[in-house]
Amino acid sequence: MKTHTVMCVDDDAGIRELYGSLLGQNGYQVIAATSGRHALHVFESKEKEIDAVILDYEMPGMNGLELAAWLKQRHPKLPVIMISGSHPEPQQMAPFVDVAMGKGVPLRHILDRLQVLLAT
Repeated sequence: MKTHTVMCVDDDAGIRELYGSLLGQNGYQVIAATSGRHALHVFESKEKEIDAVILDYEMPGMNGLELAAWLKQRHPKLPVIMISGSHPEPQQMAPFVDVAMGKGVPLRHILDRLQVLLAT
């Protein structure tokens, strides 16, 4: 069975550590990025390895929606999950984000959605 690699993008180190621990304990490889711009550089060098992306909406410089749009232009089938305390309008996210969740959602929900997206 292939081990999936997930890029987690959040400017909060605690959130990145939480995702890294959660995903790692559930068999995923994790690549962390500290911002949208950092994620661009990471993705360009590791795009063949990355199977899905979990990102935050509110980040300095480049927000999660801008990053999601860039990712989907390069790889339209790449699963993108946005987890945020504030959401843009759903119609803005629809073409670029596969799943949007609020911060504080049970971690099991993130794992369940990720598993479904990677299975399709």
